[in-house]
Amino acid sequence: MRKAYLQIGLAAALLTAPTAFDAASAKDITIGVSFDKIEPFRVAEKKALTDAIEAAHAKMDFANADKDAQRQASQVDTMVSQGVSAIIAIPWDIEAANDLARSTIAAGIPFVSLDQALSDLKSVTYHIGGDPCADGKVAGEFFVKAAAGKPFKLLELQGGLANDNGIRRSRCLDDALKAAPNITIVAQVPTDWNPQKALDGTENALQAHPDLAGIYAPWNDALQGVFSVLKAKNLLLPVGDPKHITIVSIDGTPLGCKAVRDRLIDLEIATPLPEMSRRAVAAAIKASQGGKIEPQAEFLPGIPYGPDNVKAMASKIWGCQG
Repeated sequence: MRKAYLQIGLAAALLTAPTAFDAASAKDITIGVSFDKIEPFRVAEKKALTDAIEAAHAKMDFANADKDAQRQASQVDTMVSQGVSAIIAIPWDIEAANDLARSTIAAGIPFVSLDQALSDLKSVTYHIGGDPCADGKVAGEFFVKAAAGKPFKLLELQGGLANDNGIRRSRCLDDALKAAPNITIVAQVPTDWNPQKALDGTENALQAHPDLAGIYAPWNDALQGVFSVLKAKNLLLPVGDPKHITIVSIDGTPLGCKAVRDRLIDLEIATPLPEMSRRAVAAAIKASQGGKIEPQAEFLPGIPYGPDNVKAMASKIWGCQG
C-alpha cells in the first residue's frame, strides 16, 4: 500500500533537486494548485507557493477541496479542462489521489504532490515533502535524552492516521523510543489533526497520570489544546522549572516559534516550507516544458531548534520571521 515511498527511502532528501526550468517561457505557464484544506499551516504553505510562483513569473489557479476527495478531483479536472500547464496538489485522500494523478498525467498535465505523500509515489510526476520519519525519530531521540534513563511517562498525540505524515511521525517516534524501556507511552491519542481532540487527550492523560513527564505534539496547532489544559492545572511552566512537562512539537509555524521563545516547549522541528515550495514549482514548470524530473520524490528533514538556540536559528525558520 505504501511501498513506493519506502523504496525511495530517507536518502531521497540528499539527492539533487529538479534542475532549473526555462525562466523565459515560464510567464506563459499557469499552475493549478489544489489544497486538501485550509488551516494555519496551509495558509503558510499557500503563501510560500504564491511567492515561488510569482518569483518564477508564472500564474496560479487555486482551489481548496475542504477535506473532500471528490471535490478535489472535480476541482483538478476543471483545472485540466481549462488548460493549466501543471498541477501542484496536497491530496486529501492519499489513495484516491493515485487515480487523480494518473488521469491528470494521461491528459498531458504534470502532477506534482506537495507535503502529503500519495500511497503510491510512482503515480506522480514528482513529490516533495517534509520527512515525517526523520522528524519523528528526532523527537523520539530527544525524549530519550530528556528522560536520562529515569522512569518517564509520555503522552503521544497522533496526527491523522489516514495519511503519510500522521502515520510516520507516530511510527518513527515509537521506533526511536524502543531504545529506552524507561519511557512508557501512557496513551496514544488519534486526533485527526484536531486541536480539540488534542485538548481532550491531554486532559484525560493528566487525570490518569498526574506524574506525566512528556507530551509529543506532532503538529503545532495541537499546542493550543495542550497549553489550555496545562494552564488550567498550573502546569504551563517554562523549560527549566522542576515541574515543567517536556514538550516536542513539529511544523515551524509562528505559534511553534513563539512557544519556543516563551520557553514553553523544549524542541520544535520546523518543516522547510519555502524550500519545498520552490522545488514543487520548479518541477511543475520544468515538467510542463517537457523536462525530465529526477529524482521523482524528495523528503526534506525538518530543522530542530529550542529555547537555547532560537535566536541563532530564527533566520532559518519560516515561522520565526517577522
